Amino acid sequence: MAPMFEYEVKTQNGEKIDGTLEAENESMLASNLRKKGYYILNIKRKREGFDLSNISLFEKKVKLNDLAVFARQFSAMINSGISIIDALDILRDQIDHPKLQETIIAVTEDIETGSDLSESLAKHPDVFPELFVQMVKAGETGGIIGDVLDKIANHYEKQDELQGKIKSALYYPVTIMVIAILVVLFLLTNVVPTFVSMFSDLGAELPLPTRILIGTSSFLQSYWWLVGLILVALYFAFRNYRKTPEGKLRTDRLILKIPQVGTMMQKIYLSRFSSTLAVLLSSGVDLLASLTIVEDVVGNKLYQKALTEARIKVREGSTLSAPLEKREEFPKLLVHMIKVGEETGGMSSMLEKVSMFYDREVDRSVEGVVSIIEPVIIVFLAVVVGFVVISIVMPMFDMYTYM
Repeated sequence: MAPMFEYEVKTQNGEKIDGTLEAENESMLASNLRKKGYYILNIKRKREGFDLSNISLFEKKVKLNDLAVFARQFSAMINSGISIIDALDILRDQIDHPKLQETIIAVTEDIETGSDLSESLAKHPDVFPELFVQMVKAGETGGIIGDVLDKIANHYEKQDELQGKIKSALYYPVTIMVIAILVVLFLLTNVVPTFVSMFSDLGAELPLPTRILIGTSSFLQSYWWLVGLILVALYFAFRNYRKTPEGKLRTDRLILKIPQVGTMMQKIYLSRFSSTLAVLLSSGVDLLASLTIVEDVVGNKLYQKALTEARIKVREGSTLSAPLEKREEFPKLLVHMIKVGEETGGMSSMLEKVSMFYDREVDRSVEGVVSIIEPVIIVFLAVVVGFVVISIVMPMFDMYTYM
């Protein structure tokens, strides 16, 4: 009996469909779904019972940097006159990533049987995203596969650099927050209990802050496991809620309303939108197909919904700037640049300029968010530690008063 696979696809109208089908392997299922005109979003083997062979917990995921390096090396070889199959054979031996290496072997075997490169890549959606596949397909059509691969590498390097900047900027405040929480927990579970027996011998009623502190400390010592379970339950509940369309939409809307953070995230989404659409259009992918891909790349349900509506309008004969102009998610500057690009026939170059502008804005926004987070954490730690100190000192003053 063939294994079962869970799949998630998008129709040409933008409607998402998911289901379960039986297939010999993932590649065959992907091929069949594409023949039906679907854009593949995700395919994974369905887990049955506790079959450990289906669990990919420790499987190393192919990251943006892995794809960038692969595309860059592949481009250099193609532009040097090396055939696709020979280039893939060389790359297979140079790449250390086991999943990517395994996929390249499968792609090479597929091409040797007569398949196109884009068709072979499309059978591995867990490694090569729709953007990668469509750009390669456009490069094959225009006979510029080497140049397109170079653009793919530039795009993924840029996206990886942007993610790296955000992560590195947030490492310090997140580390400080974790240390602050650990310090507070240490005070409540190790320092405070040493004073409890001393306070109980006072005979007088303890001040309210001291009673709150002692109660919190006793609760954490007795029910720390319950606190842990509640936190884990809340995490999984939130994660499952985020997976629902309504939950994703509400949380994405909430993110954009957070002071400073919302502004930063908006600029990240706009940078992602403009850079991805620019590289797709400059590679020869038509506007409708490009918008379908960008909808899933942008990373926010509100923007995804706006782009879906815009794509429908474009398909009906409208320009892209017209529907975007009515949406508050897209600033007037961006819409104006798109409109100029439509009028001059250079929309991809205009979008590249927009992307560069928002990349600089993202850098400034990240610095602004970090500059706010750091003092907030310091104030939080000062308030908590100050409360603990005051709660301990107040009964001591009472002791000297009664002496």
